[in-house]
Amino acid sequence: MLAKLINGNLHIAMGKVLTFDNEITVNPREEDFMRAGYKPVIENKLPEKEGFYQVAEYTENAENIIANYHYEEIIEDEPA
Repeated sequence: MLAKLINGNLHIAMGKVLTFDNEITVNPREEDFMRAGYKPVIENKLPEKEGFYQVAEYTENAENIIANYHYEEIIEDEPA
């Protein structure tokens, strides 16, 4: 998966049209997205844990975006 990290949010490379550097590319290929600044995403998921879900925190270096996960507890709502 290729993506850009913008203001801490992951923007995944997808779509049939890519606009970059005053050019429009129809049916962009992986190399088109990479030229536009998208990077491979490396996911460091944790094992599944009952009663918890995983939340990603993204960092980026010159070559990749790294998704490190941590657990958040699932809190059941009290019936009204």
